[in-house]
Amino acid sequence: MKRLGMILAVLIIAAGAWVDWSYRAARTELAEIGSRLPSEEALNAMPLNETVEKLKQAMADCQRVESLTWNPLTRLLKGDEIKSLAEHCELIKSRQDSLEGP
Repeated sequence: MKRLGMILAVLIIAAGAWVDWSYRAARTELAEIGSRLPSEEALNAMPLNETVEKLKQAMADCQRVESLTWNPLTRLLKGDEIKSLAEHCELIKSRQDSLEGP
């Protein structure tokens, strides 16, 4: 019986550590991504060659946002922030598509 209690305690501690790690990792990663993504006004003010470069960097960050949407715990804890960043990434992607042309 003690062995079962120890196993259960270890599982509960591991689950709690995973929840804590997921929350902290999502918080810092979302802050990093949000600070690096250029705003619509900044993209409008940039010259074309700089805009293309920034869009490439932004698309790499948008891939990270997409990976966050697959983790159900981060979606539960930071769903609104992830959704707003994903919408911003959609705008960036459409901007990049318009620069590339048909």
